[in-house]
Amino acid sequence: MSKKFCIVCGKEDVELIDNMCPSCYIKTKKLVEFPPVILGRLCKICNAEWIDGKWIRLAETEYDAVRDLILRYLAKEIKLDKNVKDYRIDVIKKWKERNGRSFTEIVIEGKVGSKAFRLKKKVELRLNYSICDDCLKRKSGYYEAIIQLRGKKEFSEEKRALFESFFTNETVHSISDVKISREGIDYYFINKTAAKRLISTVTSIVSAEIVESYENETIKNGKREAKLVISVRI
Repeated sequence: MSKKFCIVCGKEDVELIDNMCPSCYIKTKKLVEFPPVILGRLCKICNAEWIDGKWIRLAETEYDAVRDLILRYLAKEIKLDKNVKDYRIDVIKKWKERNGRSFTEIVIEGKVGSKAFRLKKKVELRLNYSICDDCLKRKSGYYEAIIQLRGKKEFSEEKRALFESFFTNETVHSISDVKISREGIDYYFINKTAAKRLISTVTSIVSAEIVESYENETIKNGKREAKLVISVRI
C-alpha cells in the first residue's frame, strides 16, 4: 500500500495540501499578492476619509486614519491563496523617503493547514490630502442650526456641563462656532440633523423646555431655506 508523501521534500504520512506538506506549500507558493500602490483621500484638518463618494470621519488622529485607510484598501485589493486561513493583516509603520514618496510596511499572519506563516511587505502610499465639506463649511462660518442653551430660572456652569455631557463625536465635529453670553450659550451647527439628534438624546433623559423656530429664510433653487433655532431651557 503506497504512502502519502510530499512531492517537494519527500516526507511521508504528513498533512498534504495539493500534494505538498504545509511547510513546502508555504515556501513554494505565492500566498499573498499585495497591490503595488495603496490609494486614498483624507481631510488634512479632521482626518475624515473619502469612502464611496462621501466624507466619513472614523478616526481621531492622522495615524489612525491612515492605518484604517490602508486596512480598508487591502481588504478590497489583496489577493490570497485559496488555502490561506485564519489570517490577520496589520500596519507596522509608515514613512516618507527623501524623494518624497511615502511607504508603509504591512504584515500578514495566517495559516496553511496547521502551519503558521508571517509575511512582511513594503507598499507605496499615494494619499491625497484635501479639505472635507464639513471643514470647508466650518472655515466659512456656515451653519444650519443654532441651539440656544438657557436656564429655566438662571444659567449656570453646572447646566452647561450637564448639556455638554451628551455630546458625541458627531456633535463636536458638527459645531462650527460657540458664543457665550450672560444669558447662556449658543451652539452653531453645520449639520441640522446633528443638532436635532442631540436634542432628542437630551430630552429623553433631562427635563427641558424646547421651542423651535426659524430665521433668515431665503429661496434657493425654488426651495425655501432657513436656519433652525432650538431654544433649550434646563
